[in-house]
Amino acid sequence: MTVQRISTEAAGPRPPGAPRPAAKAVDFKAALVSATRARVAPPPAPPPAPPPVQLVALGRGAMPPPGQAFRDRIAQAERSAEHPGGGYTQRNASSGALGRYQIIPAALQDIGWHDAGGGWTARAAAQGVQSEADFLANPAAQEAAMGDYLRRTGAQLAAHGAQASAGRSVTGSDGQPVPITEAGLLAAAHRRGAGAVARWLAHRDSGPDAPVPPAQRAAFASIEARLRGFADLPAPGARPVTLASAPRPPAS
Repeated sequence: MTVQRISTEAAGPRPPGAPRPAAKAVDFKAALVSATRARVAPPPAPPPAPPPVQLVALGRGAMPPPGQAFRDRIAQAERSAEHPGGGYTQRNASSGALGRYQIIPAALQDIGWHDAGGGWTARAAAQGVQSEADFLANPAAQEAAMGDYLRRTGAQLAAHGAQASAGRSVTGSDGQPVPITEAGLLAAAHRRGAGAVARWLAHRDSGPDAPVPPAQRAAFASIEARLRGFADLPAPGARPVTLASAPRPPAS
């Protein structure tokens, strides 16, 4: 809306007979908007949006498996951890033991990864393994096989009554105390088998001074070394399964 307004800015009174000054047009709407803008500060700019959160999906086997400290020490005891890449590609030419944990073919058959003829089974194929080369190139599959092995070994130790000895300390064949723990039993069985561990326990329970048969000296010394070497570790968290549900080797 525009109206006519008389300017009052002339200096002094208007002389007689002088023409009336021209009216000055004023746009009150524009003036009102201008005055409002001058009084009201513009709102602050919003803060920049934070960058989107990057969600990283861990691939198969990327998460540390249960009992990682135990597994690492097994790899150290087997000397595979000394090799590049953690020893996953290692193969023992004399025993056929494979990978970081040096799992022998008989153990792979025992956990259902090998069939009676030494071929790889559907259980192994489910982990992406259909050949020895596949197994050596697949750390995640080796961790899965180690988990199966620990569960199977725990079941075997339980069946032999060896797990009930955890928490005890016995006199070793060298006359020194040997602490018995779940981790130590599993580690000893990994090296010599659950049956050998049970035989060692039975021999030690027969008396601290019982002579060690020559044929058993190396095995007993190895078992005692594993029991002592793993006594400070917690059990690797592999819950034993019942022997009825665990894969069994064929009858010889």
